[in-house]
Formats: sequence, structure tokens, C-alpha cells
Amino acid sequence: MTSIKLSYKITTDPQFLDDQNAITPHLSRKLERYHQMALEGKKSSIPKLLSAIEKYPNNPQLKNYLSVLYRQLNMTQKMYDVNKWIIAEHPNYLFGKLNLANEYYLKEEYNKIPDVLGYEMELKSLYPNRETFHLNEVTSFLKSTIRYYTAIEDIEKAERRYDLMKQIAPDSPDTEMISHYIFTARMKAGQKRYEEEQKNKISVVTNPQKIYGDSKEPIFVHQEIKELYSNGLYIDKEKLQTILSLPRESLLQDLELILKDSIKRFDHFQKLLDKNGWNEETMNFVIHAIYILGELQASESLDSIFDVLSQSEEYFELYLGDFITGMLWEPLYKIAATNLQACKEFIFRSGIDTYARINIPEMAEQIALHHPERFNEIINWFGDIIKFFLKSSTDDNVIDSDLIGLLICNVIDLKGDELLPLIKQLFEKGIVSKGICGTWIDVKNAIALHDNFDNRNDILSIFDRYKNITSTWAGYNEENNYSNMDFSDTFDSPLKPIIAERKIGRNEKCPCGSGKKYKKCCLNK
Repeated sequence: MTSIKLSYKITTDPQFLDDQNAITPHLSRKLERYHQMALEGKKSSIPKLLSAIEKYPNNPQLKNYLSVLYRQLNMTQKMYDVNKWIIAEHPNYLFGKLNLANEYYLKEEYNKIPDVLGYEMELKSLYPNRETFHLNEVTSFLKSTIRYYTAIEDIEKAERRYDLMKQIAPDSPDTEMISHYIFTARMKAGQKRYEEEQKNKISVVTNPQKIYGDSKEPIFVHQEIKELYSNGLYIDKEKLQTILSLPRESLLQDLELILKDSIKRFDHFQKLLDKNGWNEETMNFVIHAIYILGELQASESLDSIFDVLSQSEEYFELYLGDFITGMLWEPLYKIAATNLQACKEFIFRSGIDTYARINIPEMAEQIALHHPERFNEIINWFGDIIKFFLKSSTDDNVIDSDLIGLLICNVIDLKGDELLPLIKQLFEKGIVSKGICGTWIDVKNAIALHDNFDNRNDILSIFDRYKNITSTWAGYNEENNYSNMDFSDTFDSPLKPIIAERKIGRNEKCPCGSGKKYKKCCLNK
């Protein structure tokens, strides 16, 4: 986070607010009790606070506590009346302004907030003659301005002020609370961008799954292959080793037969799934076959892999699930690294699903990262694909704006600045999903930014990959299962009047997550 310079000084001295708010030593001893009365929210406290206000008319804080008390009692109009009373009698009292701004926020009258907090939304501009502010004043003001900017969907200005809050008060409860507003605003902005982009999204129309109506089990050369139909990814290492040790030619024949079987008997397995639900032990045979072919570096089986990747979305949902969205690059790396021409031609095929194709550029990226001597070859390979899309039309049923956005992300990872002129043409043609890779300027800046992030993925054996999946994926590891987590605290809670408290709290934690390609580009900017 870049350090932000301030045009004023910040103090944490409690006496500073006492002097500013006409708090005498006698009143100071009573304020904490009045504060507690306001928070307890009892009607019997109303006359007590009114009496105190009459006794100390120059102190705005007592009126602020009365506003809080009315809020606790759900006497909203009374609270609003007190806020206006504070503004009228104490026009320079910051927390009175913040309460009024909060009222407009609750009423969704956002256009009125700048009239209260200033159109610059800067503390020094609101109080040009002051050189020092209490930390509680600064964080409370920033909190109100962030709420305003998130409400009008100016996330950039909201985040700038949030960065300042994290810089000056990382342990403040205000900083923790406002992080939820920032997170929610990002989510809403992302959803809005997504919905807008969906209107102009270009997608390939995939062919419906061909139904053969075949329920006859295939006949394998090796009976051990049947183990793949009755074992999930927790399969014993010894079973895999036994299969891998079978004669190569007949083993490849059996593994390719599994892939053909998944296509021919799609309807059969779909009906089983509909009847019995998902079964880890019986529905992973396609994944087994692909990963074993990868372990065998079976380049001669590439066409069988392409046959699988040419199926429908329903096929991928049934057999591959999350694997189709980025986990097939590894077996492809082992199978197809020496035949990138065939891979490129597969990408050029009409009617192929987005994620069936994106595994191939992902694989190519890893080749360049693991084998720098092939970098220029891979860059030229990406260049050929981009040129193909530039020459294609939507009628060809090959242009997929999501695929192109993801492909650009691969080029960003490789820092392939040689391809920037071609990438710019993709944006000019309007065939890029900006929600995936960003705008043209974002891409240009990202490629120019030479960070130290290592984009290389580990190339694991089938044994280590299965172990990694079953020990880290949420579906296999209960500790990482987010389906039952409660995110209710993430979103807005009812707002209360701003209280000019005299102590700063602690415990601040910011939400974060992944973005680009589900692995970098964090939400916590």
C-alpha cells in the first residue's frame, strides 16, 4: 500500500476533543455514564439527557448521545430532529455533520451528502482553518465518505480513503467495519460489470451431446482397467502402479476405450447419476483415463483426448466437473507438449466449449515457463491463435470472448509484450471479455509490470496430483469446505449515528480472494 500524505496533523490525545467540545472536568467525569445511558436505550434516560443538555448547552456531545438514544429506541424522526438541532447550534461539530450525512445515507438521498461533508470529501477542505484533528474524527469522517462513494459506485475514491484508514488506524473497529462496505461494493460492481458484459458476450454454440443409447459394457484387454470404474481419486497407489505397469500398447488401447465408452454410454451414466446421485467411487473413470494417459506421456492418444474435449457441456458436467476449468493442462502438458500444431488446430475447431479449449493455452504457458528455450516458439503460437480470431467472424462459431480474455491472461503471465499490437486489435474488434483480463489499458500495464510472481505450476506425478486434490480441494477436505460458512457479517448491517467515542479499538482483518484465473489479482487492492 502506498503511503498517503496528509495536509493536517492527527492526535490521539483525549484532552484535544475535550477542549474542542467544551467539556469541563466536571462534565468529563459524567460523560461516560451519559454515553452508557444512550447505548442502553431506555426511555427513562431521555429526560436525564435533556436535563444534562440544558445544564451544558455548549457541549454538542450530549446532544449526540441523545441522537444515539433515540436511534436505540427506534424513534427515527426524533433522531433526525436532534441531528438538525446539533447542526444548528454547533455548525462546526464534525460528528453532527456526520450524523446528518448518515441520515441522508439511510434515506438514500446521496446527492445531499456533499452539501454536508463538502464536495471534495476532504477533512481539511471542510475545516480549512484547522491544523489538527483527533484520530477518531479522521476515521469517522473517512468512514462516512467511503459509505457515500460506495453508494454512488465510485469504488476508486472509496478505496483510496480505505487505504488511508488502513494506514492511520489499522486496528480501529471503524477500519474493520468499513472493509465490509468495500468488499460488498466490489462484489456489486463486479456483478454489474458482469451483467453488462453478458449483454455483449460472444459465445460458441456447442453441439448437443450425441446419444447412442448403448448400455453394453466394453471388453478390455486388461481386467485391471475395471478398477477405474469403481475407485475415486482416493484410489490405492498400488492399484495405479499395477495399471501403469501393464503392456503399453494394450494399456493405451484400454484407456482410449474408456474414453469412447464415456461418450457411447453417456445416457446410461447420466441416468445412473439422476437416480443415485453423485458417487465419487464410480464417476471418475474418465479423469483416471486422462491422467494415466498423461503419466504415460501418451502422445499417440492425443486424438482420443480431443474427442473428449469436443463433447457437450452436459458431458463435462457429468464426468469432469471442476477439472474442465483448468485441471487438464497437466496431462495435456505431458501428452501434447511436442505437438502444439495439433493443439492449435483443435482450438480453431468450430463449436468447442470455452473451458475445453482454455486448457490448451494454459498448457502452452507452462511449457514456456518451464522451458525458457521454447519461449519464442510459444509466443509465436499465441500470435497465430490471435491472428486466427482476428480473421474469424461470429458466423464461424469459433470466437469466444471469454476464451480470448483467458488467453490474454496467459500472455500477461508470460509478459508477452511482442503481442500487444495484436491484442489491441482484439479489443478494437470487441471480442474480449474485459471482466476476465481487464481493459486494453489494464492489459498493457499488466504486461509492462515486471513483478516477481512465479506463474509456474508444479508438474506432479499422478500420485502426487491425486494426493494434492484429495487433501486440498473443498469437495474432498472438510476443513476447506466453504458451503456451510456464514458470510452474513460481510454485508451491510443497520447504520447507527456516529458516536464521538474517546477510545480507539483494535482487531482489524481485511477480506481477500482470488480473481484473474482464479489464482492472482486479489480483490483486496
